Amino acid sequence: MAKKQDSHPFNEIERTRFQNLLKLASESTFDGERTAALDAAKRLAGRHGMSLDEAARGVPEPTVVTKKKDKGTDDNKRRAQDLSQHVHMMDNWVSNDKARRDAALAEAYERGLDNYGRKRGNVQAPRRKGTQRHPQSHAKVLLEETNMPIKEIAELTGLDVYEVVGLKLKLRANKNNDK
Repeated sequence: MAKKQDSHPFNEIERTRFQNLLKLASESTFDGERTAALDAAKRLAGRHGMSLDEAARGVPEPTVVTKKKDKGTDDNKRRAQDLSQHVHMMDNWVSNDKARRDAALAEAYERGLDNYGRKRGNVQAPRRKGTQRHPQSHAKVLLEETNMPIKEIAELTGLDVYEVVGLKLKLRANKNNDK
């Protein structure tokens, strides 16, 4: 029979890692990824002498030690104090995290950002991914190979309507020069 090691709670980094592993295990669409995440969470809990359930609750189960009756009340008081300290630390962490979020949100509003992360009154082109074409070359291809309206091409590429019209006129001028 394996000896159960002394249990001790996670520090902040380990708690975050454990929560992320449990989230991955519950939300992943891949069986292998879910299994690996759950196994890693079990190993992390095991290193702290806790079962998966104990680790998910955030506090290790108190070890049952048979002692004399007069010491039992002291142990219960110590366990209750430890538990209250952990709960207080978790509550403090949550309130600090909420305060940081609220401060960042207030700062963003002061800079003029709306709920969607854009500056008010300033419509920005959507960000390009590294695999996407450059907006102007994309618009040129669409102008040459399709009969899409200019407004739709502008919305699709993120360019201004006037830029798309300018590209169309340049393409038309190039075609006339080639003849």
